[in-house]
Amino acid sequence: MFKNLLLVLAILFPSALYLYIVSRDDNKAPVAEQTQVPATSEAEYQTPDH
Repeated sequence: MFKNLLLVLAILFPSALYLYIVSRDDNKAPVAEQTQVPATSEAEYQTPDH
């Protein structure tokens, strides 16, 4: 019984670890997008050099 439980945990652990890493990276993505938005909006209103 203990071996079966250990086998199930060994099989599911990589998937759980992958999902944890992916969900943690998604939380950082909106912050990076928010920092890029003001830079592009400022570029739209700059006067062109002639």
